[in-house]
Amino acid sequence: MSTPVTTRPSTSSRLNRVSGICLVLGGITFIAGGATHPGDSGEGDKVQQLHEMLVQPSWYPSHALLLLSMGLFTAGIFAISRRDLGRSMAAATKVIAGIGVLATVGMAAHLFAALEADSLAAGQPTTVSTMQTWNETIVDTLWALSIVVLAVAGGLTRTVGNRVTLALGLVGGLAYALASATIAFTDRFDPLFPVGSLIGVWAAAVGVVAIIRK
Repeated sequence: MSTPVTTRPSTSSRLNRVSGICLVLGGITFIAGGATHPGDSGEGDKVQQLHEMLVQPSWYPSHALLLLSMGLFTAGIFAISRRDLGRSMAAATKVIAGIGVLATVGMAAHLFAALEADSLAAGQPTTVSTMQTWNETIVDTLWALSIVVLAVAGGLTRTVGNRVTLALGLVGGLAYALASATIAFTDRFDPLFPVGSLIGVWAAAVGVVAIIRK
C-alpha cells in the first residue's frame, strides 16, 4: 500500500522563500533609491524644482533602483497571496499586488520623465509635469497606504511579519503617503520622505521572517 505524498509544505516553503527574497531585495533597493534621489534647491515653483531634479545625473540610477524595488515588492506580495491565507487576507494581498503593478508602471513613467526635461526649462507646466503630479499624489500615495494595510493586517495576524514589523510599515507607509500626497502643493512634508524609507526596513524585516519561517 502506497503512502500518499502531500506537496503543500514544500509549496508553502517555496512561496515563503520567494516572497522573502523579493521583499528583502525590494527593501534594500527602495532604501538605496531613496537615498540617492536627487534633491532641489527649494527655490522657485514646483515646475522649476522638478526641472532641477530631472537634469541631475543621479535621476536615472535612483529611479532605476526605485523601479526595481516596486517590481520586487509586487512579486513578493503576489507570492504571499498564493500562500494558504484566510479569505480576507488572501483577497487583500491580491488587491495590494494589483496596486503594486500600477505603482510599478507609474515608476517606469517617472524614470523616463527626465527625457522631457528640456520642455520644463521655461518653467511652464507641461504634460510631463502634470503626469508627475498625478503619479506622485495619487499612485504613490495609494501604494504607500496599501503597504500600511498589509503591514497592519499582516502583523496582527502574523501572516506577513509580526507586531514589530507592523510598526515599521505603519510609520513608514503613513509618512511616505503624506509626503507624496502633498509634494505637488507644498514643501512642508518633504522631510517625511526619509521617514518613508522605513517601508524598505519593513520589507527587509518581513522578508527575513518569511525566509526563516517553517
